[in-house]
Amino acid sequence: MQALATVRIEVKGFILDKVLGSGAFADVWCGTYCCEPVAVKKLSATNITIAQLQSFVDEIKLMSQFDTPRIVKLIGASWIRPRTLKCVMELMDGGDLRSYLASHSPNDLWLNYLHSLGIIHRDLKSRNILLDSTKGTKLTDFGISKEDEQHTLTMGVGTLRWMAPEVLHENITRWQRTFTRLVRIALSEFDSHQIPYHDLKNPTNGTIVSELGISSKVVTGELRAIFSDQMPAWLRAIAMQCLAQNPDDRPTDVHLTCLIQTELRKRAPELYAL
Repeated sequence: MQALATVRIEVKGFILDKVLGSGAFADVWCGTYCCEPVAVKKLSATNITIAQLQSFVDEIKLMSQFDTPRIVKLIGASWIRPRTLKCVMELMDGGDLRSYLASHSPNDLWLNYLHSLGIIHRDLKSRNILLDSTKGTKLTDFGISKEDEQHTLTMGVGTLRWMAPEVLHENITRWQRTFTRLVRIALSEFDSHQIPYHDLKNPTNGTIVSELGISSKVVTGELRAIFSDQMPAWLRAIAMQCLAQNPDDRPTDVHLTCLIQTELRKRAPELYAL
C-alpha cells in the first residue's frame, strides 16, 4: 500500500448512499466525502485475491498520474486494512454513456462524443464513458490500463465483442492501431445505441450468439459491425479505415485524431477559434 501513500486521505467523512454499478470484484457507489458529492469504488467480494487487490492498487496509482479534464479525477484513496481500500473520484451526475444510449433515440450527438476521444484507453466502450451536466464527457475505469511504455496488450483483457481481432487471436500485439479499432466499434455503438452485434443470432436455432462465438467471427473477419444511414458520411469513412482487419492498414491514434479534427474544423470552426 506504500505506492498509494501520496494520495491517501482520511477514512472519516465518508457516506455511501447507493450502488451505481458493479464489476467482477468491485462496486462503485454514489456518496459524499467531506460534504462533497463523490463516486467511491470499493472491493466487494469477500474472497479478494492478492492479484485482484494489486490490480486495484495499480489502477489508483495510474489515475493519480492523470491531470486532464478528459479523465475522471481521482480525489484520493482510503483504507484501514488493504482489503478495505476505497478509490474516491469526482462524481459524474449523468451516469455512463451506455445507459444514456439505451434510454434515448439516436440523434446528432457526434461532436460531444468525438471530443472525448483524445485519451488512449484499453477498454474503450460506452460503459467507460461518463456524462455530466456541467463537466461534459470523461473517461473512466483504468483497471486494465497500462502506461504506454510497453505498447502491448494481453489476450483476455477487456470485453470480447469490443476487441480487435489480433488481440483475440494472439497473446501480445501492438497497441496504437488496436486503439483505432476500439474507436470504430465505439462509434458503431454510438450510431445504433446498441452494444456491438447485439442482435446476432445462430441461424440454426435462432438463439443469441455467445460472447465467445462473436469473438471467433471477429478473428476471421466474418463479423463486422454496420452503420445506419443517419451516420455522417465523413465519419463513416473514417470508421471504415479503423475497421481494417490488418492492424497495419488502420490509422495510428495520432493520424486518427488529425483526421477527426480536420473534419470538425470544416463543420464547426467556432469550436477551434482562438
